[in-house]
Amino acid sequence: EYDIPIKIVIQPFDYEIHEKKMIRAYEGDGTLVNSNEFNGMENRSTIKSITKKLEKMKMGEDTINYKLRDWLISRQRYWGCPIPIIYCDTCGIVPVPYEDLPVELPKDIKFAGKGNPLKTSVSFVKVQCPKCRKPAKRETDTMDTFVDSSWYFFRYCDPDEKKLPYRKDIADYWMNVDQYIGGVEHSVLHLLYARFFTKVARDLGLHSCDEPFQKLLTQGMINKAHPFCLECETFAKKAEMHDKKCKRCGTEYILKSVKMSKSLGNTVEPIGIMNKYGADAARFFILFGASPKSGLEWSDEGVDFAYKFIRNFFHLLREPIEKVRTKSSIRDELITYNLNKTIKMVTESYEKLAIRDVINHIILFFSDLTKYKDEGGLKEIFNECREKLTLLFHPIAPHTTEEIWEHLGKKGFISLANWPSYNDSLLTVENEFKWKLMGNTVDDINSIKLATKKDKLKHINIIIAASWKFKFYSLLIGLIEKSRDQGEIMKKIMQHYEFKTYAKFINQTTAKILKNIEGRIQA
Repeated sequence: EYDIPIKIVIQPFDYEIHEKKMIRAYEGDGTLVNSNEFNGMENRSTIKSITKKLEKMKMGEDTINYKLRDWLISRQRYWGCPIPIIYCDTCGIVPVPYEDLPVELPKDIKFAGKGNPLKTSVSFVKVQCPKCRKPAKRETDTMDTFVDSSWYFFRYCDPDEKKLPYRKDIADYWMNVDQYIGGVEHSVLHLLYARFFTKVARDLGLHSCDEPFQKLLTQGMINKAHPFCLECETFAKKAEMHDKKCKRCGTEYILKSVKMSKSLGNTVEPIGIMNKYGADAARFFILFGASPKSGLEWSDEGVDFAYKFIRNFFHLLREPIEKVRTKSSIRDELITYNLNKTIKMVTESYEKLAIRDVINHIILFFSDLTKYKDEGGLKEIFNECREKLTLLFHPIAPHTTEEIWEHLGKKGFISLANWPSYNDSLLTVENEFKWKLMGNTVDDINSIKLATKKDKLKHINIIIAASWKFKFYSLLIGLIEKSRDQGEIMKKIMQHYEFKTYAKFINQTTAKILKNIEGRIQA
């Protein structure tokens, strides 16, 4: 419009932009061009150097740019706190008297799809002026909802207080909030406003805490593949998303991941997903698809996997075990160990908000419990496993687990049940080694069965080291911690009669181990 020449000063890292093809400004990072001595440098790392040059030329200087600006809080919406102001032709702008607060939203409004709904309520708009008692009009704008959400957590501490926003002693007892979870946009807007309100209320003496939240977790966005034009470097609009080619240049679209957006039309209808798969499947997929801090790529196949897993989970835990043994075996000890280990790992992962790890641990134990049920096991152990596994999975799939809980004959809601505990005495280093060794042995046997194409093996020979070798290595480790003198070590080992037959092997092995230790120390 004004024939201002376009001069590119930042080129993206992975492609090149051209002045004649640009339809909007490039706002990302990249390499500096047309910037004299700064050409070829990364734009952000060069900020200080450019600032120093501007200071030297007396054309600028660095300064701190705070994000908090004057905040226009008025909105032409129904939902929001009414602004307590009255307009009088005689008295001008008059605040609503303190005894008439709070101003409440009216019920006799009409939503016409345009304009401010509050203007449709005659009983709300037409009032008397508090000063002169002449006819006046009430302010119909409402406050931005951030005004409410910037301090509601204090009100939650004391919701029944009538005279004050909340009582100081109660707010000091409960505050501050343990965990704040929000999108990246909240870290600039709501989080900033909440901190501002908290500090203002502190200065007014309403409470003592300096910060509203202890920990912050910024969740990732949900992305979905959408048509993208490489030539125009832009995504197809909602009306164009079903076209094969770009209307601007005719280039064939490719699919590229982008944040879900109503303007692009690449959102997923939640009701449709819930009708087809259920709410728990949608929850499971979102929580399992990526860690809370990472972005999630939406996938219909992923939701289908989540649905199938929850269906199998429901059937496994709802039905009692059919192949019941009466005598205990080492398999019962293993499933008990894995149950306690799973409870510990899941509990710790929940506390760290590592939700994806939670689900991974649950899936592993679910697979183990499925095998245990198919092979046959003790009824009381299977019942303990399915009860505790149901509790572990409840935060992920609340509806499914609530249903299972009822099938198990439990009274009350599962959401009110105690969290399962684990037996820490079972989770020793020795037990971990033992069960890992057993697991590896079973995997090796299954590999042999697969290689020989046999479903059953009549006889298996497991070759292990002689028992004297375990005793020898255990003794050697203790002696090496006290001395590195081979002669002294051999003298103490040979005091044990059972090792004298293997003196040559022991002497050679001890020499090799000591040599390796010395080599590592020198390195």
